[in-house]
Amino acid sequence: MAKRELQQLLEREDHVGLSGMAGRGLWKVLRYLIGRLYAGDEEKWRAVRALGALCSDPQLVSEETASEMMRRFLWALNDESGAVPYGIPEAMGEIMVQRSELQKTYLPILCSMLTAEEMLQTGPVERGLLWAVGRVGPPVVSVAPDAVLEIEKMAKGHADDETRRLAVWALAQMGSPPGGPG
Repeated sequence: MAKRELQQLLEREDHVGLSGMAGRGLWKVLRYLIGRLYAGDEEKWRAVRALGALCSDPQLVSEETASEMMRRFLWALNDESGAVPYGIPEAMGEIMVQRSELQKTYLPILCSMLTAEEMLQTGPVERGLLWAVGRVGPPVVSVAPDAVLEIEKMAKGHADDETRRLAVWALAQMGSPPGGPG
């Protein structure tokens, strides 16, 4: 399985081709895509979409494999891992949209990264969390109402313009628009 071929399939967003390669070596393809999450924005978003597309097929990516990947993502988000988890929250959100059965286990943990002091994230990772919970949408409201309240605070008063914008967007996706940024 050639890395160049994977790169070309990802650049073209050829999810059918990536699925075919994954059928011959799933973890090689997943590792490649996960590695692209740390790349520049355009490539990161292609990798997020590709991971979601692969995970949407339970014949290709079993629930056990998807859960293992989510556990690895959580480890990368942990300070002890030493990883810089750019793109990880976005991938988790996309996978939970495609595999809603994973939401019960992983959505509360992802949401706690917006509220639990010891798990708080900042900068690009915080914005990734906002995108992820917005992507998951309405289930967040019932699973993590405290996270929704925190996102409302961010929408109204976060110091970073992009974070405020993403918080407003996330609330709209959840069906919980804020009183408006202040």
